[in-house]
Amino acid sequence: MSWDFIVPVCLDDLVKSGAVNQYVVQDVLSAKQLPSHINSFKAALRSQGSLCILEHFDTAYSVLQHCRTVDVAVKEDMLELLIQVVRGLSVSLPTLLLSGSLSAVDRKQQLNAVKMSVFLLCKLTETLESDSYRETIVTAPSKGRKKDKGAGKGLLQWDSERETVLQCLTQLLQLDIRTLWSLSLVEEEFVSCVTCCCYKLLENPTISHVKSKSTRDAIIHVLGIMVKKYNHMLGACVRVIQLLQHFEQLASVCAQAVAAWSTEYGVKAIVGEVMREIGQKSSEELAREASGVKAFSSFLSELSNLVPETMIPNISVLLAHLEGESPSLRVAVCEVLGDVLVRVLSGDKLDDSARADRDRFLDTLQEHIHDAHSHVRARVLQVYARIVNSKALPLCRYTEVMELTVGRLGDKSVHVCKSAIQLLAAFIAHNPYSCKLSSVDLKKPLDKEMAKLKEMRENQKEQVPVAVITAADLWDAMKPEVEMTVKAQLEPGSEEEEEEEEEETGGEEERSDRDTAIQIAQLLRESKYRKAVGLCMRAHSLFPESSFFSDLVDLNAEKLINTLATLFKGPEQETPEAVTSDAPLTPQKEDGGSEGKESELKKQEMLVQYLKDTESFALQVERAIAVINNMLYWKTTTVVQEAVQFCVTAFEFSVADSVCGVRKMLPLVWSTDVTIKDAIIQAYRRLYLNPHGDNTRAKAQTLVDNLSELMVDASLGTVQCLEEIVQEFFSNESALQTSVVQVLWERFSGKRETKALHRRAAVLLLGMAARAEREVVLSNLDTLCSVALGEKVAEDYLLARDTLITIVNITDYVRQSKGVPFRLPMDHHLFSCLSQAIADGVVQSDPHWQTFMEQAVRVIYFLAESPDQLCSHLLQRSARLLLEQITEGRESTQTQLQEGVSQDSEEQVNCVSLAQVLSLCGAVAFWQVSHLERSVSSELRRRRGQKEEEEEKKGTCQQKDG
Repeated sequence: MSWDFIVPVCLDDLVKSGAVNQYVVQDVLSAKQLPSHINSFKAALRSQGSLCILEHFDTAYSVLQHCRTVDVAVKEDMLELLIQVVRGLSVSLPTLLLSGSLSAVDRKQQLNAVKMSVFLLCKLTETLESDSYRETIVTAPSKGRKKDKGAGKGLLQWDSERETVLQCLTQLLQLDIRTLWSLSLVEEEFVSCVTCCCYKLLENPTISHVKSKSTRDAIIHVLGIMVKKYNHMLGACVRVIQLLQHFEQLASVCAQAVAAWSTEYGVKAIVGEVMREIGQKSSEELAREASGVKAFSSFLSELSNLVPETMIPNISVLLAHLEGESPSLRVAVCEVLGDVLVRVLSGDKLDDSARADRDRFLDTLQEHIHDAHSHVRARVLQVYARIVNSKALPLCRYTEVMELTVGRLGDKSVHVCKSAIQLLAAFIAHNPYSCKLSSVDLKKPLDKEMAKLKEMRENQKEQVPVAVITAADLWDAMKPEVEMTVKAQLEPGSEEEEEEEEEETGGEEERSDRDTAIQIAQLLRESKYRKAVGLCMRAHSLFPESSFFSDLVDLNAEKLINTLATLFKGPEQETPEAVTSDAPLTPQKEDGGSEGKESELKKQEMLVQYLKDTESFALQVERAIAVINNMLYWKTTTVVQEAVQFCVTAFEFSVADSVCGVRKMLPLVWSTDVTIKDAIIQAYRRLYLNPHGDNTRAKAQTLVDNLSELMVDASLGTVQCLEEIVQEFFSNESALQTSVVQVLWERFSGKRETKALHRRAAVLLLGMAARAEREVVLSNLDTLCSVALGEKVAEDYLLARDTLITIVNITDYVRQSKGVPFRLPMDHHLFSCLSQAIADGVVQSDPHWQTFMEQAVRVIYFLAESPDQLCSHLLQRSARLLLEQITEGRESTQTQLQEGVSQDSEEQVNCVSLAQVLSLCGAVAFWQVSHLERSVSSELRRRRGQKEEEEEKKGTCQQKDG
């Protein structure tokens, strides 16, 4: 609304009423003088009410005209007074409007008051908003400096007053003030005055912030009233598009506004209008508006999330942008389709039209999985992940979409690979099939059910009766075409065609009338109507006395058709010629038995289809797991993180071969990238260290079972990697930790019946616990010796070897302790057990003795006080046993010679035993050198340093005494 609209209307009334004279009018129009009577103006407003604004319009007008030079206090007083005026109108107008006794003069006066007060309030609001924005720019703190405490006070005050202004406007505009205008036609200038003020407030950069939510909602409600009651829908559409083009940050605000106008105010058509405006944007326009394209995309995505059902009728106008050059708009349209599929077109209760729309939208999304732009491909995969997580993807689409997704794992874009992994994880988490079976396991039941289905179909085919289709039924079906052919043949111009037919069907004289009748019926069955009609027309002249063609004396269409019907159906309509021998077989539901068989057949077909889909799904999962397991060692951190999460998800849902990925990602615990290392630790903590159970004992059992399964058949490197993770669990004291240690000792000692592999896993886990707390193993060292290193050591050298690996974890070599080295006396039971086990195994041929011996020598050098003496005695004892074996062999040879058995004269030596003695010598030599370099030299350095410290302290004390 402009001054040219307000001033002539209002001041003309003021001059006529004598409220102001012509000089005042001139001052107002020229705006040369400032108000000098602001106090009287305030008093008049407070005493007389809202209508006095007409008498002091010149004051308010002058304040606005000279806003840059007027003091802030004057503006604040003016705002306060105008708010009081508008509130007064909101209170007084309802009574006047409902009374119905308002005269034309009073109505005009009230209308002027409304227009004047609204105009002044809106203009002053715009002025204060501009001043506030200008103040924000001027007083903005520079980078690295603290904001002045005194700065921004005016801005904060205006922030609180802005909402008050909007509330006053809402109260007034909600009234039925349209009756004040002639024929209830509100001027466009009045609507523009209010809406321009609201749009001006929306341009505030902070309007989208959380702290501005109340102001934002108030603006949306004012504009909603204007859209609904004051015919502002088209104007709102235009302004929304303009705001999106110039202010990218308003995309979310505009989406909220349009959604509110559609739902709360019932103006659903505005959604379609805005979508149509965006859909009509050409590629050239979008190319010129880079920020506008981003705003349009964000707006559509946000709007589809708020009102997806309202967007469906007009979604076709957006599909054209899928062929455009803007990736952002293609992404937005795909997200709109995704929201519609998730929120509206999901479930089993869709009608045919909705089902067709759903399939069309899914086809569109599938096409853009291979979009030219990587950003679009990634976002489409994310849309599909949302669809799958919402269980809105039809079962028939699972295999197809999953196959496309597995193909995207080889995409050159990292973002596409990440999105593909996330989608595959969603497929596994929400699939309707059984993931516990592999494709190999599914092959046998599928073949069995398919064979059963084939047998059922064959039995059904043999037992189903054939429906007999009578000749009368066939005649009724072909009669219209026969009639048309008869009429065409009886026309004058068909003589040439008749001659051709005579040539083709010549030789009727040689046939009998019965043969001709059968031929005509056969031609009708073969749908050769023209030939049949021609032959029938000539048959009367050939056989004038035949009863088959006696009715053709007077040739006309009706008699010809009747004759053809009689020849085709027979006199009783059941002649053999009339029955079609090659009619299609139609099953007849004669009784409940056949219905039951059909039902069983359908169930079997559904079962076979389910097994086929399950097998296909399992194959795709196995293919995906193989690819993603290789992605665990990519250089891109984010891809590795997603691959780890996928392996965790697959393992949690018991997918076949998922444990391979869990084991393969274990070495990443040594990664130099802290993010990857933390991801691995968190993954294993989630999978193994947070078990479920009713009590602490059950949780401990579950945790030990999980870790044991992981360690079964694991390599030494895998065990070392797992040790880093398990150590964190045992480093914190808890009731669960105590229960876990107890369960492990029970399994190792044999108190609980356990497999050999699980016993070895239990003792290795105890060794991992010993790294965090030495007493876990040290206090039970005798138990380890008696169970694994005692008399039955030869029965399971692998268990003995793993027990020694556990014992090593209590040594200084692993724990890197400072101070006096931790050693055990030479007469400890551990060393006697080891010496006995090594010596006895030298003359045996156990393939696992070698690895046991290496660990045993290592333990001796790490723990014994004098390992060289122990190993010296061990070598002597082993050599003595070897010599005894040689001696026994020599005596056996001599005994055989005395008995007359021929033998070679050379002495026989067991090569395996000799090799084992030599390997023992090599192991002792290796660890002896290591012992001298590490233990002896470091101990000498420690003692030398300790001696120097004591001498230094002694010298210091002597100096003090001196």
